[in-house]
Amino acid sequence: MENVKRILPYVRRYVLMAIYDVLDEESISYHKEEDAIVARAKVYGNISVFSISAEEKEVGTELRVALLQPCGGLSEQGKERTMAAMSDRIVQYLENELLMNRPVERLNHEPENGSGKRICQINKIIREEYCYGVSG
Repeated sequence: MENVKRILPYVRRYVLMAIYDVLDEESISYHKEEDAIVARAKVYGNISVFSISAEEKEVGTELRVALLQPCGGLSEQGKERTMAAMSDRIVQYLENELLMNRPVERLNHEPENGSGKRICQINKIIREEYCYGVSG
């Protein structure tokens, strides 16, 4: 199966939330399978079926986008571009939500009070959550 992989500097939980948020925001139909999310999405005007997964690694989380059913007539380069575009949507969403919408230092340092609490923002919902030391 053809796929693209990217190691992201985020915990698995954030990557999964970003996958669902991107699919929901774009009204893409999807369903959960054992180890992946299967989505039927339009990319560059062509409808294809993707398998999207996130796996915690030693350093970061691996985002994997596989093409289960490419749109008929796509060249090999077209298939690669389609998978890369879907992956890019998720990565861009993460960067926008986690890096641009809050200070970077809050991602990397424990708060001054030492409580381990951080304010986590994803999908424009702000809530207090225990993030420090959570692996996924």
